[in-house]
Amino acid sequence: MYLSEFSIFLLVSLLWLCSGLCEITKFKMETRLDRYEKNGKKSFERLEDNKDTTFQSGGNFKHLEGFNDSGDHQISNLFKTIASKLNSDLKVSSYHNEFSRKIPIDPTKTISPDNINQHEIPKFRNIGAQKSLIEITGIKDSDRLSARGRDGLIGISKNKQMPFKLNLAVLVQDDPSQPGETYSNCPSQNESDVSACKKVEDIMPKLQKDCEKMGSHVMCPRTYRCISKYWLCDGDDDCGDYSDETHCGVRTNCTDDQFECLNGFCIPSTWQCDGENDCKDFSDEAHCNQTSCTDEHFTCLDGFCISLAFRCDGEPDCIDNSDEHKCAAVINSCPDGEFKCREGLGGSGGPSGHCVLNRFRCDGDNDCGDWSDEENCSRKPSLCTTNEYKCADGTCIPKRWKCDREQDCDGGEDENDCGAVNSSHSLSCGNDEFTCKNGRCILRTWLCDGYPDCTSGEDEVECHLQCDLGQFLCPTIQNETNHKICVHQKHICDGYRDCPSGEDELNCPKQQKCLDPMQCEQLCIKTSLGIDECACRLGYLMDQNRINCTDIDECQYLTSPVCSQKCRNTIGSFICSCETGYILRPDLRSCKALGGAMTLLVANRWDIRRVALSNNRYSAVVKGLHNAIALDFHYRKGLIFWSDVSTDIIKMVFINGTRVRDIIKWGLESPGGVAIDWIHDLLFWTDSGTRRVEVSNFQGNFRTVIASCDLDKPRAVVVHPGEALTFWSDWGPYPKIERAYMDGSERKIIISKGVTWPNGLAIDYPSRKIYWADAKQHAIEFSNLDGSDRNKILSTHLPHPFALTIFEDTMYWTDWNTKTVSAANKISGKEFRAVDEIFRFPMDIHAYHPARQPDYADRCPKDRRGLRGGCSHLCLPNKTSRRCSCPIGLSLKDDGKTCKKTGDKLILVARRKDIRLRQLKNNEEDPSNVDMIIPLDNLKHAVALDWSSDTDFIYWTDVERSTINKAHLNGSEQQRVVHSNLISPVGLALDWITDKLYWTDPSTNRIEVATTNGKLRTLLIWEKLYKPRDIVVSPIDGLMFWSDWGDEPMIERANMDGCERSIISSKKLVYPNGLAIDYDRSMLYFVDGGIHTLESMNFDGSNRKVILNGLGHPFGLDVSDGRVYWTDWDSKSVMSADKLSGKDLSVIIANSSDLMDVRVFHRNRRRVFNECDRHNGGCSHLCLLNPISYTCACAVGVHLKNDKRTCSEGPNKYIIFAHRIDIRQISLDFDHLIDVVLPLPPISNAVALDVDKKTGNIFWSDTIENVIMRSSPDGLNVHKIVGESLENPDGLIVDSIGRMIYWADAGRHTIEVASLDGRNRHIIAYKDLESPRGLALDYEIGLLFWTDWGHYRKIERSHLDGDERSRIVTANLGWPNGLSLDLKSKRIYWVDALLKSIDSCDYTGNQRKLILSSLHHPYALAVTEDSIFWTDWKSKALHMTDRRNISSRRDVMTNIEGLMDIKVIYQEQQNFENICGRDNGGCSHLCLRNPSGYSCKCPIGLRLLKNSTTQCQSLPDLLQRGIFPLNALQVVGRSHPRTTVHLPNVASQRYRMRSKPQQDA
Repeated sequence: MYLSEFSIFLLVSLLWLCSGLCEITKFKMETRLDRYEKNGKKSFERLEDNKDTTFQSGGNFKHLEGFNDSGDHQISNLFKTIASKLNSDLKVSSYHNEFSRKIPIDPTKTISPDNINQHEIPKFRNIGAQKSLIEITGIKDSDRLSARGRDGLIGISKNKQMPFKLNLAVLVQDDPSQPGETYSNCPSQNESDVSACKKVEDIMPKLQKDCEKMGSHVMCPRTYRCISKYWLCDGDDDCGDYSDETHCGVRTNCTDDQFECLNGFCIPSTWQCDGENDCKDFSDEAHCNQTSCTDEHFTCLDGFCISLAFRCDGEPDCIDNSDEHKCAAVINSCPDGEFKCREGLGGSGGPSGHCVLNRFRCDGDNDCGDWSDEENCSRKPSLCTTNEYKCADGTCIPKRWKCDREQDCDGGEDENDCGAVNSSHSLSCGNDEFTCKNGRCILRTWLCDGYPDCTSGEDEVECHLQCDLGQFLCPTIQNETNHKICVHQKHICDGYRDCPSGEDELNCPKQQKCLDPMQCEQLCIKTSLGIDECACRLGYLMDQNRINCTDIDECQYLTSPVCSQKCRNTIGSFICSCETGYILRPDLRSCKALGGAMTLLVANRWDIRRVALSNNRYSAVVKGLHNAIALDFHYRKGLIFWSDVSTDIIKMVFINGTRVRDIIKWGLESPGGVAIDWIHDLLFWTDSGTRRVEVSNFQGNFRTVIASCDLDKPRAVVVHPGEALTFWSDWGPYPKIERAYMDGSERKIIISKGVTWPNGLAIDYPSRKIYWADAKQHAIEFSNLDGSDRNKILSTHLPHPFALTIFEDTMYWTDWNTKTVSAANKISGKEFRAVDEIFRFPMDIHAYHPARQPDYADRCPKDRRGLRGGCSHLCLPNKTSRRCSCPIGLSLKDDGKTCKKTGDKLILVARRKDIRLRQLKNNEEDPSNVDMIIPLDNLKHAVALDWSSDTDFIYWTDVERSTINKAHLNGSEQQRVVHSNLISPVGLALDWITDKLYWTDPSTNRIEVATTNGKLRTLLIWEKLYKPRDIVVSPIDGLMFWSDWGDEPMIERANMDGCERSIISSKKLVYPNGLAIDYDRSMLYFVDGGIHTLESMNFDGSNRKVILNGLGHPFGLDVSDGRVYWTDWDSKSVMSADKLSGKDLSVIIANSSDLMDVRVFHRNRRRVFNECDRHNGGCSHLCLLNPISYTCACAVGVHLKNDKRTCSEGPNKYIIFAHRIDIRQISLDFDHLIDVVLPLPPISNAVALDVDKKTGNIFWSDTIENVIMRSSPDGLNVHKIVGESLENPDGLIVDSIGRMIYWADAGRHTIEVASLDGRNRHIIAYKDLESPRGLALDYEIGLLFWTDWGHYRKIERSHLDGDERSRIVTANLGWPNGLSLDLKSKRIYWVDALLKSIDSCDYTGNQRKLILSSLHHPYALAVTEDSIFWTDWKSKALHMTDRRNISSRRDVMTNIEGLMDIKVIYQEQQNFENICGRDNGGCSHLCLRNPSGYSCKCPIGLRLLKNSTTQCQSLPDLLQRGIFPLNALQVVGRSHPRTTVHLPNVASQRYRMRSKPQQDA
């Protein structure tokens, strides 16, 4: 804005009025109104006097010495500035004419300057030009002031911060976003505004005339700046749109593949509409299509584009909510006591969501698979340290932030109850802080940085100010705020007052001809005092000898660097260049990244978005997230990684949103930062919960810790693969920024002073700078990679910066408070703008572009085996080369590359949500200070532990999942060992000699044993157990010990076969917890959480001795070598001490909650020969040790035969029932009823079932898979019987005599029958059926019965062949469910869920009788000669009652959800023969029983041959129309529903029909 006429102020005022943007305009009014009023017309008068390129002189230059602290160069600085006015031979008439044209200018006009020095003026600039002859002598006009931020000189002169408003528009003259448009475009809404704007049009010619009337100035065509003619073609952007730098020299037209900017620049066409101002006048970003949406986007009603994935996702993304209009309704249908999952990353529920138990809701585990069971859960109470303040939502903040006048808790409660400023809560600034007058604390590093951070600017008082070389420092007034205002050489004595008081325009000298050629090296002048002096041209400083000139190294400018990347100083000028992957823009100063337009990747908590800067479009990479905080990417592989602090998982997805998978899902507590090494394919992350910085490969299977000590709250992490460096921030009690090499070596703090809450970190790779954002200091700063040369960029408009990224010359950051992405110049902080405001919770941000990840040397190249660096596990770069690293628990072999498969001595610790291990050092008992989480899936609540050194497997119990599990030490081969008939297994012991697992369960009050694969299992002790807790075994002695928490606490022992049980201690016990055996001394150790002791005694209970008193609440215990180890709930630690004296106490793990069991893994367990080693002792099932020999035992419910070695094949009488996801069996051969889960394949929802009594095969229906399955009891022979045309098979019954299977399909409203192999399917009934469910049959008399709980409830019967169907019960029915028959008395029994009863009647529906009432929700029942069994959904139990004494009810099983069908099976000889047994009764297909004998039936789609009662047609009549290749067909007819029938032995064959088609069969 170099207009020096008062009228320009009127113009600016009118422009403000027209735009309505007075508060936030970027038009730089660099002088106040009073200055224009006093001096408005003087400047042109002075310029009139200077037409002959002479300067007014008003005195000696010595008076300027007080204005600049640059020493001997003060006068030289002024002389150098004057040189810009002394080129008396330069004429710019043609350029002046070009500028005098109507706006906009014609960029095609060729410029022919008269008598112009071709060495000083370049040709027409083109992006293809590699260098220019122009002497680039200064910095941009927008960089003239050193004050940072948007306010410029206005904010400084007013000495206060301007109000901050976000606006996405690029505003008015300094950054013209609408090239070619002038400010004469008047709004039509307000007549007064239109009138005002018309006045602007009228005044423009006068302004241009006033500017150019003296011949020394020209007006810029689009920005209306009045600039000196001598500034044309000098390399500086004086007009603000580079139009003064483009019409220089010989005209060169842009090529076909280039775009011509309005200012004359040529840029590649691909740079258009990429969101970057490459033309420098925004003409390449004008008229871009920002309204139409692509096929991958949804168009909101207001025209905004959102990702198509956001459509109908249950969350409004359009401002008008149009993306959620006309969406399908979500259907939820889960049984009582279950929760419906949402399913998928982007789904919103619906029929596909599966169901989980309600007790799994909000338990912190991903039971649904998409974490929807953990949504909308109340925040669990958190524990804050003594140095932290707890917010209302549970968040912990440093206590020093309480009452610091800034809201840090979301609810602002940290600033409540603070009292007056001088109260006990008054603010006290730290040693590294400065106290402003209003009490605000700012960093001392911000003092005298040229920008007022205190409201009154007292941080800038009495400062030692200094400008870059070649710049003039405007003097300041003592005792007032100092503002560093630096004026460039070319703007001194230019007729425009750049200093507030105009010191740059005082005492200007005059140029004169040098009388003696040797008098001055460059220029001669006469000062205002009439003294002859020498001066220098632009780009030079006067030497101390006052004659010669010294070149200025502009590349050293710090405040406003002249080049964005590389800078090479030349004599009198400089040359800019770019790093690999960048190209120099036409301005010859800034660099543009090659590779297309940059997009921003933003973690928006619930989704990850890819935002284009060139238009209003953004797309979702992945949706349905919970709390995505940090992210990073691998550009060449097209991968995105992110961390979620709600699910505590690090995930990966392809950039197109496909193939989401978990990378790190174990051992994370609060992963806050993620960084990708794109050269060595390494993933780094920080975790403020575990207080670690870790690294892994992209598969997540190899992982190690690079920093864990002296970390409190690590947050952000970034890496520099070229330097092999990792940087991270820590905002704990001692905030800092650290760095180390990628292998963790040479760790050091690079920034510790003046940081409070360092959130975001970013590296500018071309300049090798590290940037950080401090949310507490509200600032963004940068430094060298070693922490040196620290500079503040911004300290305003930053309420809560969280993350930032650098691209080209711009930094982008997210802010929690404003919920925006903003941008500014990465050096000066200028050009502040809000990039996007479409975010709900903007978190991490990254510039997605290939230039963001440049190529560096690979320090870990793959060898011929494909191993990086030749390392077996991890190759981590370091300062010199690389280092092979092993996961925790493993050690490196002597070759320095290969890790041992497992450790030799480890400490295993079970916590609630994970199992950890630490390596014990070889020469000492103290463990290493880093533990590793074993990567185990679906861990809910681990309690007990044991291990096997032979297989390197660990075993553990999970009391939430009610399972016993095993896995390799590295987490592989994980599987459930025992998962049935368990509730709370809290104790576990391994017999390592015979490979048996022993466990206690206080909820079932049982002690059981099983093989380590879980296939064979038996019950040892179940009587007089109250609350059994821990268990240990000594297979060498054949003994086992357990503790009991009951009303009478005790410690007992028995043989390992359960015999010879005895109490060895019952006195002075409260909560006997962990047990451990000292095998060397045959001693039993135990801890008591009630009396807080650690004790020992002999195996018989004698010689009891207290080792340690005064413990907290000890829980787990183990003894190894000479030490004892235990966990303590109160101290939240794992402790160790000498096992004999209790001395030498040490802490192994501290500050760790939810500690459970502890075990020491080693390879020195004793082995002895025993009888069970040889052929399992001759036992057919289990061989159990005792002190003398061994005992054979059978599976639960199975008798041992008289030889005491062999077990029966199975129970003779048993209950079998469906439990949705499994099928269980309870033997009725023993008094104790214990269920056993049958080893069947995975089941989704088993509803109905039955057993073929002849073969023992089990049949069941699955209503989720819609199949009917068959399996042998051992699960080895599994077959799908019916898999087509099933919709909801609710009922099922097997005709073991007639070899048929009948089922009820509530979805198809049918009763059907088929052979036991699923062939020859036939419909029994379908008319007037709504919801058939229960089925029962009586083969003796040939009848089939079923219930129908539809709108017209009824119980019906028919012959087994479907004939003679009739209703037998229609009255007093609610929801008739299960059905069973008493075959002897010929009575029907059924349960009614609505009437909550069990009723009975005879086969005709008469003699009805109420058996039981006031039940809960009975579902299925089975009747035997003596008992009635039934399942109940609401009581979650299997009940039974004696038929002779109905009041004697008994619970067979309790607390088991999902109970469905039930049958009671007798393995006895059948009393009836199959009437169709001989030759299938002569029937070609189905032979079905009826009261009079049997009848032949045909499969669906076939009919009996004419004049035949036994033979069916060979093919359906529907196919008698031609030739068809088929192996399956669909039958659709009037007499039956649509059914798919598979034809056996038909594959790609052709059939020729010889007759016309007939009516449907």
